[in-house]
Amino acid sequence: MPQKRLALVCKHFYPEMVSTGMHMTEIARRLQEKGWQITVYCDQPEYVVEDGEEKVPPELLHEGIRIKRVPVLGAHRDGMVRRGIRGGTYLLSTIRALVRDRDQYDGLLVTTNPPFAGLAGWYMSVMHGMPYVQLVYDVYPDIAEELGVVETGSLLDRGWEQASRLMLNRASGTIVIGRDMAELVRHKLRRENWGTMHLIPNWSDERTVEPVPRDENPFRDEHDVGDRILVQYSGRMGTTHNLEPLIEAAERLQDAPVLFQFNGEGAKKEKLQRMAANRDLDNVLFLPYQPLDDLDTVLSAADLAVVCLEGRFTGMSVPSKTYGIMAAGTPMLGFVEPDSEVGRTIQEHECGLVAEDPTGAEVADLLRQLIADRDHLAAMGKRGRTAFEEHYTLSDAAKRYDAVLRRYIYGDGAGTDPVTINTDVKPQSAEH
Repeated sequence: MPQKRLALVCKHFYPEMVSTGMHMTEIARRLQEKGWQITVYCDQPEYVVEDGEEKVPPELLHEGIRIKRVPVLGAHRDGMVRRGIRGGTYLLSTIRALVRDRDQYDGLLVTTNPPFAGLAGWYMSVMHGMPYVQLVYDVYPDIAEELGVVETGSLLDRGWEQASRLMLNRASGTIVIGRDMAELVRHKLRRENWGTMHLIPNWSDERTVEPVPRDENPFRDEHDVGDRILVQYSGRMGTTHNLEPLIEAAERLQDAPVLFQFNGEGAKKEKLQRMAANRDLDNVLFLPYQPLDDLDTVLSAADLAVVCLEGRFTGMSVPSKTYGIMAAGTPMLGFVEPDSEVGRTIQEHECGLVAEDPTGAEVADLLRQLIADRDHLAAMGKRGRTAFEEHYTLSDAAKRYDAVLRRYIYGDGAGTDPVTINTDVKPQSAEH
């Protein structure tokens, strides 16, 4: 086959190595290794961990990947209106750039960040015959309805729903990242398109994240964890993340050998900091996003890592930090519904505990039990690492992405491993 050429439409990309930006950068690197020539159309970074990289050039070559930052208006964090303007101008600028560069790629991979990014794929398909694969990270307008951003049944809500269905049903193929998400997306797809939906869970990079023994972990030493149980949340503290019970539990556990650590940024961080300050808690520590090079030591430092998503958002999003935690050999405490993708993953692999929308008192009681059985914590962490190696590595994900993209961009389905492309939307690992 001649050079495989892909346009990747995603708002966040290197050097924004957090959340979606990290995952899109990682999968692009691996696809480039598999022979894909990739051009990325993205925005300026919102969160950058390394100093001095807040403003990056409009065009950049990163490990063979061409990164083009399209011009936008509006701000990342100054209210819904300005964020909406930024998302809208990102979409228009991206379409303009895609039309200009259409002889440089053969198909597109389009994310749902911002929510209307899929319209870039729809436009290129309708006007220029370009195939595209829609990657669903968040289900809209469902999330916006739950957040109260739009009123359910309103004109805006109905229009948004129709736009989402338009993007999904025009796509040559669709990728979802969870079984719970698959059920929501299935209702938006026409029946004849059900067979083009594929489950590819998120991942962690097995080359960079592996367990670091806690008694040798420099991150624990740096923050004077000592013999305390470190309960850690690392990542975006967004409006869908039910983190308040951790602060409430910390208040009840001031006499216990437990340290609560929050690493990252997000809309809810200031609220959590106020809660801790008002309670005068000295067993709670807030840190910024940590450098990606330290990811293995940061995640391995925890005795218990928290993954959370309010129950009302189940299926609309899937916390991707799950797989890095498993890679680090750290047990999980999931504030998620048992039937959610993360809840099912934890239970199926016995790599943590699930507590659906718990109260602070319930979290405190649970932690007191775990403090008394540290061997149980270690065993759960080991099972998580084993499951990660079998199911959730970046190598496996890249193999699946490569197969899906080849199928829908080039019609290359002959000899494709049916485990790699999941038409029945069941989680399976690629066979080696």
